Amino acid sequence: MISFLRRRAIDIYQLVTGRHILSRMAELDRIQWLSREELLALQRRNLHRLLDYAYAYVPYYRRLFDQVGFQPDDLLEDPDSFQKVPFLTKHLIRENFDDLITTEEKRRGQMSQLSTAGSTGQPLVFMQDVDFRDNVTAELHHHLTWSGWKFGELHAYIYGASFEVSYTRNLRTQLMNWALNRFVTNAYVLSEESMGAFAREAIRLWPRLVFAYASSMYRFAKFVRDHPEYDLGFIKWVFTTSDVLYPAQRRLIEDTFGCEVFNRYATRELGPLACECGAHTGLHASVENAYIEILEDGAPTEPGQVGDVFVTCLHNYGMPFMRYQVADRVAWHPDERCPCGRAHPMLQVVEGRDNDMFRTRDGRTVWGGIGNPLWDMDGVEKFQFVQKDFDYVVVKVVRDTPLTQAQEAQVEKAVRTALGEQVELDFEYPDEIPTERSGKHRYQVCEIAATGESTRSE
Repeated sequence: MISFLRRRAIDIYQLVTGRHILSRMAELDRIQWLSREELLALQRRNLHRLLDYAYAYVPYYRRLFDQVGFQPDDLLEDPDSFQKVPFLTKHLIRENFDDLITTEEKRRGQMSQLSTAGSTGQPLVFMQDVDFRDNVTAELHHHLTWSGWKFGELHAYIYGASFEVSYTRNLRTQLMNWALNRFVTNAYVLSEESMGAFAREAIRLWPRLVFAYASSMYRFAKFVRDHPEYDLGFIKWVFTTSDVLYPAQRRLIEDTFGCEVFNRYATRELGPLACECGAHTGLHASVENAYIEILEDGAPTEPGQVGDVFVTCLHNYGMPFMRYQVADRVAWHPDERCPCGRAHPMLQVVEGRDNDMFRTRDGRTVWGGIGNPLWDMDGVEKFQFVQKDFDYVVVKVVRDTPLTQAQEAQVEKAVRTALGEQVELDFEYPDEIPTERSGKHRYQVCEIAATGESTRSE
């Protein structure tokens, strides 16, 4: 149960900002135990309401629905009719930005402008309404309670450069941090000094839960291992988000803190998409927040089959994203039910960004395992694989001394097993590998353009 004082703090925050987080959390607490059929029926109702609203108030969708011969009520007769709606891409959003925003004046007055980090080259600017922000905040904290953490308890964040940008919004963020009982360190400027300051603050305050980018939490765990003077054994739960959680990262985080790690799948523009529960069998899809399609060559995938993910966000009426191409590769979990008792469909794999997947000349994509030898090598602070061409990869390693010939041979074997024996490798040993604008670190970067054109300089 939330304490009286903490409840009053959140009530004050909601009064000042006009938010409705607690009521949304109560609804999420209720519906999490619905049957699969009830959950999917709720999802269809939410989707129909969004379609109805978009046709009435969003010029882009009214025009698009008329062009393809789709009406919102078609969904009630035939759920598959929704597939008539063409996919939404970042390029289309930029081209049709104004027409994608609601014309409803009241809602337009409650919207905020945000942007993604731009890891694919150019940040995506988009709008979110206040109802969507309430849902995102509520569902994030709802997911945290799956660990045993109680809403209102102190928790810590290792997160992006800032939650908001303007002075007014920065004050609002400080108010939110106070009301929700959390403190934040900036993932973008993780350094020996900032990680030490965060560790000392954690020791002073004793947060039992930390919410972080996977790459940032992994780096902080390595820092704590190298600095035994910081005893953070009180950390009981870690939630990772935003970038791929590799098995080696999970192991090191768990071993360092003696904690339980929960993986969460979300994007800045869509909010929560899926999260692990305490059973750790898969990631429960947030059917109340998103309509997720996993497709391969335009057709729905079978459970266990990896495909491209397309998402319809069910709560951002101010700028609806429908059948939005996320550029991640995921799969539905083959198990129908989770031991936790929640009946949500589950995701089995979250493989990461399209431009983090290496490509071969025969059309395959390769993800993840290439870096396996480097995860456990002594002295490796950071690493990154950059595919410049189908047959050329640059391996960047931050280490006090270069790898030995035997260690380089291990890496070469892993890359050539994945991409082919013809692949040429170059090793570089920079002092640092810059993080993304958000503070995340990418372990694989594919610089081959979608056209197949290489970025290798002759």
